[in-house]
Amino acid sequence: MTVPTFSISEAVAALKEGQVICYPTETFYAVGCNALDPLAVESVYKAKKRSGVMPLPVLIGSMEQLPLVTDISSDIVTALANRFWPGSLSILITASDRIPSVLTGETGRVAVRVTPHPVAQQLCLEAGVPLVSTSANLSGRPAVTAVSSIDPELTQNVSGVVDMEPVPAGGMPSTLIEIVGPRAVSIVRNGAVSEIDLRTSGLAVVPRVAGV
Repeated sequence: MTVPTFSISEAVAALKEGQVICYPTETFYAVGCNALDPLAVESVYKAKKRSGVMPLPVLIGSMEQLPLVTDISSDIVTALANRFWPGSLSILITASDRIPSVLTGETGRVAVRVTPHPVAQQLCLEAGVPLVSTSANLSGRPAVTAVSSIDPELTQNVSGVVDMEPVPAGGMPSTLIEIVGPRAVSIVRNGAVSEIDLRTSGLAVVPRVAGV
């Protein structure tokens, strides 16, 4: 089965209809959907064969879309956004009631970032919603930087693929942090934004408490 190649407008229409698509980000190809649509989110889990207890990250196209993801305003999130967004820093925040609990793995928290990739950014802004953004591979398999490398077992469960430049550059995934104090964060997952980058922005980086 050959998966259709979508234009931006076709991909936006698909997202609004609750469909799952693949699209490029700055690092790897992603598979995702409208993050506010619980049935679409469940379809992403099924397409990836991913455990439902593993939360899915989301992208937004601009800081103005953050209220779609969380109801809580935070000085530290604003400071981090001003320093690192758009970019490869994902911040674990308290999810709004609009975010399906299945997406958070029932944790009530969601990882979010403003993507610097122009295609992913345009999809978020034109669809008017945050997008689920998990790597376009079956769970446990490597992430990919080319449409031709996406596993057919995955693409048979998506509506289409946005195959547009710039192609993903690969490298390290986004760094995932959680806020643990007024000017303190812990690194949940190491990635493209280093601990030194975080410290030079004026933050304390403290060890993460095991099991949290």
